[in-house]
Amino acid sequence: MRHRIDFMSLRWRVIRRGPNDERIFGLIAGLIAAAGVIAVAALVRAGDLDPGWLAVALSAFGMTWLLGPVLLPGLAPILDPQWFRTLPRAPRCIAREMSASEAMSVGTVITTAALLSLVVVAAPDGPAAITLAFLAVGAQLFLLLWLGRCTSALVARLLRSAWGIRIAVVQMSALLALSFAGWVPLFALVLPQLGDGDVTMQTPSTTAVVPEPVVTTLLTLPTGWGLAAVNAAMSGETPSAIAAPLVGAVACALLLRRAWIELTAHTLRQPPQTARSGIAVRERRRVCVVWPTNEIGAVIAREVKTWFRDPHRRLGLGHAWLTPVLMVVLVAPGAWVWALPFVGVVAAAIAAMAAVNTYALDGTALWQVLTTPRAVRADVIGRQIAWMLLFGAPVIAGTVVLSLASRSQFSALALGMTLAATGGGCAAAPLLSALMPAIGADARNRVATSDNAGNPAGAQWTIFTAVAIAAVVPLIPAGITATTPSSLSHLAFGAIVGLLMLVLLLPVTCAYIERRGPALVSAMRSGALARQSPGRRRAPAGPR
Repeated sequence: MRHRIDFMSLRWRVIRRGPNDERIFGLIAGLIAAAGVIAVAALVRAGDLDPGWLAVALSAFGMTWLLGPVLLPGLAPILDPQWFRTLPRAPRCIAREMSASEAMSVGTVITTAALLSLVVVAAPDGPAAITLAFLAVGAQLFLLLWLGRCTSALVARLLRSAWGIRIAVVQMSALLALSFAGWVPLFALVLPQLGDGDVTMQTPSTTAVVPEPVVTTLLTLPTGWGLAAVNAAMSGETPSAIAAPLVGAVACALLLRRAWIELTAHTLRQPPQTARSGIAVRERRRVCVVWPTNEIGAVIAREVKTWFRDPHRRLGLGHAWLTPVLMVVLVAPGAWVWALPFVGVVAAAIAAMAAVNTYALDGTALWQVLTTPRAVRADVIGRQIAWMLLFGAPVIAGTVVLSLASRSQFSALALGMTLAATGGGCAAAPLLSALMPAIGADARNRVATSDNAGNPAGAQWTIFTAVAIAAVVPLIPAGITATTPSSLSHLAFGAIVGLLMLVLLLPVTCAYIERRGPALVSAMRSGALARQSPGRRRAPAGPR
């Protein structure tokens, strides 16, 4: 018992004294979403909303525990099991003691607040229903907690294999495609003639009702067992029908907890030098590509190879290539075929987000660039050209193909916006990579996607905003000259904006890396951002 308390105390100290900016943001955003679920429960209880929507809301909340580890595969846990390998106890015993502290997280607070919607629904039925609702909240939270923890441990293990990386690429790409384009089919039903300038809305004549088969499926899944028990109690079902979902939730949670203990114990049994990637290195036929023989050509060759070798870069490369394809699959069957060329704008933004942390991923290798004369400019230009070859050229070519296939009246505008977004992403990615590095494990110690690579969420959303602003600039000619959407002025304006961003940000990026590069290398060596003033610049030392 004493060791369980020690782990809980350690976890609380890490949470309280660690970097909490993202935790506070997640807590606020999560509580807002939980308040929305409680509002849905109140509307359902008042009879103003179909009860099926509460099942949809709670199931969506529960799925975040399952999908969250896939969205952040390189994020280290609060208490990493590898820290406790040398404790003089059996690995399974250590894992069992660690399990007592796993409930201490922001996600637990948010999910508890959302599950209180069960109490709101059951409140008018008396004290017995309220008591059962609180039991359902506890059982459902217990199940979701260990579903998330077991998924995290399993994903960390899978991402050490090649097939695990492929599965993660497909899953995250599908989620990104749904996030960016999942709303298009729905709006295409409501505004089918928007592409022709007709804003007449076609709304359904009946109240929005969730189909009964969908509700039955959601209540059958583990994420809906708490609500199923509350519904059975309010409907006057037999005690066995009421208790079955709760007993099932607790039993599944105990099984998942046992699986997490075994996975964690397996990690504890591995010595540090063997807790590495399971990806086998295979000899492949060399592809003869003639790169320029100067400094820039050497950087281009290195970057192209690194994008396919580094596990985290390869994961971002897969997302940037697959997500636009899935977006096209979502948009093409609907009435908004005219919007297909605009997929290129989102594809350029996703590609920029994938390349926004390359300097931190490369780690202390930056010292070679800083100590070689005239190497910084060649390094930045080489990274930009490699990005254009791997991301920019496919995005532009894909936009041209979609424009020809859809025969959209907005093709020139979409292509101009894509050119501006591509130029902006290519120019801003190296700058933000040096300006906002998310430092994790050094490249020499990071051989699997499960290894900590930092959390570049802030830089990713910053560059997403910058690319979106750059893409909007080609819309200016429409407001000034009142030209039609197919006018080539948008295309020319977008190309000019992209070229200007490349020309203007290149010297800024080079100057910043030359000035702050030594501090960045020091930060990578220490594992934290070094607070070193620009005046205390010193030459970086080579890796020890």
